Amino acid sequence: MNITNDKIIAFIESYYKSIDDEMEGLRKKNEDKGIPIILRETENFLSFILSLVKPKHILEIGTAYGYSALFFAKTLPNAEITTIERSQQMVSVASANFECFPAGERINFYDGDASKILDSMIEDHSANSDLDLYDFVFIDASKSHYREFFDKAEKLCKPGAIIICDNILIHGWIVDRSYEGGKRHRTNIKYMKQFIDYIQERDDLTVSIISSGDGLALIKLNNEYKN
Repeated sequence: MNITNDKIIAFIESYYKSIDDEMEGLRKKNEDKGIPIILRETENFLSFILSLVKPKHILEIGTAYGYSALFFAKTLPNAEITTIERSQQMVSVASANFECFPAGERINFYDGDASKILDSMIEDHSANSDLDLYDFVFIDASKSHYREFFDKAEKLCKPGAIIICDNILIHGWIVDRSYEGGKRHRTNIKYMKQFIDYIQERDDLTVSIISSGDGLALIKLNNEYKN
């Protein structure tokens, strides 16, 4: 369900252009099968942000079937992408997709629980200051764990890094649970609302919540993280 007017969404998406024929084919394949990937409107927005920020090291939490990681890799041919996924079904499909595209060679794919993998990455960076920090993070994983993922990803980021969280409005349920399906997702709604309150209350972050796609939280780290 769109959280804004369907006609407006259709109008915006009428101007959508895929980055290339390969990605257009991958998007169509996923959409035809009803597999959730980043929305076209969201992809357009991310493309614009990436053109401004030009990150060199991207961390993605929530690979799904690998579409967004490939989008990052193709959009930024000089960037290195690290992505994490725990679902074995998704890991299998994403791995196959990465092998089909040359850009997949620049994707570091971690298979397992994101919280544990992030902890391990934090330990590695603490032990080796020469490891690259991330200047861009994309969170699109379990909605009830956004606060946890954000707090850990922040420790792996450069000062001034950008963190974008997708599906922040959860089909509109974050403001009105009467939407179809909203009552079945009370836990996700509760924790997402707490996460939004948390980032808005922090003075060391610049935050903007926008209704693009299924809602995005744009977060800029203003201060260097200190242990």
